Amino acid sequence: MIQGKSGVEKSECDIHFNINFLKFNNCKLATRAIPTEQLIVYSFMVTKFGIEIMLNKKKACILVTSISVLFYALVSPNLLPGVTIDVKDAIFISYYVVSMIFLIGLTCKREKVKLEQKIHLQHSQMETIINNAPFIMYLKDIDGTILLANHKISKLLGIDADEVIGKNINNFYSRHNLCLNEDKEIITTKNTLCIQREIETPKGTFGWCKLIKAPVLDDNGNVVSIVVIFQNIDKEKEIEERKNTFIATLTHDLKTPTIAQIKATELLLDNVLGEINDEQRDILTQIKKSCKYMYDLIFTILETYLYDEGQVKINRTNFCMPELIQEVIGEISNLMREKEQTIHISADFNMHEIYADKIQMKRVIINFIANAITYGQNKTDIDINVEENEDSLTFKVHNKSTYIPEEKLKDLYEKFKTNSNAKFKKAGTGLGLYLSKQIINAHKGEVFASSSKTGNCCFGFCIPKTTKTTQLEASCLQNKS
Repeated sequence: MIQGKSGVEKSECDIHFNINFLKFNNCKLATRAIPTEQLIVYSFMVTKFGIEIMLNKKKACILVTSISVLFYALVSPNLLPGVTIDVKDAIFISYYVVSMIFLIGLTCKREKVKLEQKIHLQHSQMETIINNAPFIMYLKDIDGTILLANHKISKLLGIDADEVIGKNINNFYSRHNLCLNEDKEIITTKNTLCIQREIETPKGTFGWCKLIKAPVLDDNGNVVSIVVIFQNIDKEKEIEERKNTFIATLTHDLKTPTIAQIKATELLLDNVLGEINDEQRDILTQIKKSCKYMYDLIFTILETYLYDEGQVKINRTNFCMPELIQEVIGEISNLMREKEQTIHISADFNMHEIYADKIQMKRVIINFIANAITYGQNKTDIDINVEENEDSLTFKVHNKSTYIPEEKLKDLYEKFKTNSNAKFKKAGTGLGLYLSKQIINAHKGEVFASSSKTGNCCFGFCIPKTTKTTQLEASCLQNKS
């Protein structure tokens, strides 16, 4: 028990604080004795008021409750007997905890403001990029609702870009089922789709577009939205159409007189119109070779055009590849004699037959061997290798030529690309290897090329070795199943 000023004995739980003065900014504040319970109530009322300023009421109530539990745990001998401390120290610790919470909250609030500013800046930058892009761009969810769009979409839909947000893009297409199928494919495969097609809206045809659809994935790898880009290619289509019309007209108009010239020279060489001397025969032979070269060139351009338009049909037959190679070498042997080159063949003439278009494959082999002769060095060897396994056949042509850098090898099979590294420029269209690639692709094969700094170059292709018998057997098994 403790003796008070009035001489009345009081228990420890009735202790009053006798605070003589408090120093605050170097000022002395007179105080009176305040009961402990009242001091606690005042302290937490002030604390709660400060907390409500920084936080919302729900969070403030949780914080006040937590501090109250902490305070009573510190001063009560029943909750934590081993750590019971003086009331003044408990108040100090509680205020310290509150201060730390305020400091952490203030820091988080500042970081939140900085993050919001950064997000707002990035959003503004993204909007600027989208609105100034030279093509139509918009973002939609997987149901087709437009979330974001640039101003150029009004050209496609005929309404203001701001009015588009929140509407379903499929309602603007006359062929919306096609769009839905494309979206399903993107959601399933999660791959970017890039196609060319004519876009039609309810107000009429918009024109040819290059359409790119890219999926946007969440943290779990699921598609949550799709970015769509439209690029108008009407001008490109118009130029391509003019080019194809020009090529078709040109080849047709040149082919007929060239064939007539070849037939006329053959009649003269066969002495149909009378005997000719050796000098005349040499001149007529050169004329025929020139006309034949012109005819092959015209035919190559025409075939390339037909392959690009998908108008070539592959007519497969069984034949032996080494025998076809021997036939080709016999036809172009005059080319290698002019450069004093020698061709060596490494192939098994007893190998199995392949099932392919013999005429088209002959054109490929002619292009590969003629390319090796034309760009090969004089007085060098040209090696031809033919290999087979159970599933495929590989054809390779090796020659000595100028080194071709790796970055230019891939261009050799493209349109109008020739070997710019050759010591002497060669005349040609650059369509030979491109046409060969198209033919090999039609046979489900692939072409390849390599070049070393020592001058060893290799060109070739690999195609499936499917025979007619194998296809019939597979067909029978499929019918039985």
